[in-house]
Amino acid sequence: MPLVRRLYRLAVTGALLLGAACSHDDDAPTAPTTATVAGTYNATRFVVTSPLGAEDVLQEGGTVTATLVADGTLSGHVTVPSRSIDEDFAGRWKLQNGQVEIEDVPSDTFVEDISFKPVGKTLVGDETFNGVRVELTLTKQ
Repeated sequence: MPLVRRLYRLAVTGALLLGAACSHDDDAPTAPTTATVAGTYNATRFVVTSPLGAEDVLQEGGTVTATLVADGTLSGHVTVPSRSIDEDFAGRWKLQNGQVEIEDVPSDTFVEDISFKPVGKTLVGDETFNGVRVELTLTKQ
């Protein structure tokens, strides 16, 4: 009987140690920080959908570039040939509720109106304005 008790105790102790070792999950996703989000981005998806149909802005020669600096400043350029948009922009950005929010952009671009969700090395924006959906994915370079 003492041998059975020792084996039982050893098994229980091993299970407890194994459970404690596995309780800390290093692979769990971490919340984005200004340091992890900061960087230079280029549009890899830019689709505008209205009641008239969908327009792939990148296929038509459009671009969006943005540099987000860890101090909260932002600069970039947007080109949408079908709308005669070709503008630089600058402003500020911040993380709010897990989203990248762009603000204080004095030029009249739509970029300030989109909230971006950090997903790996991308910022994914999907907003609808007056029945027009804008899907914009920026990928870190």
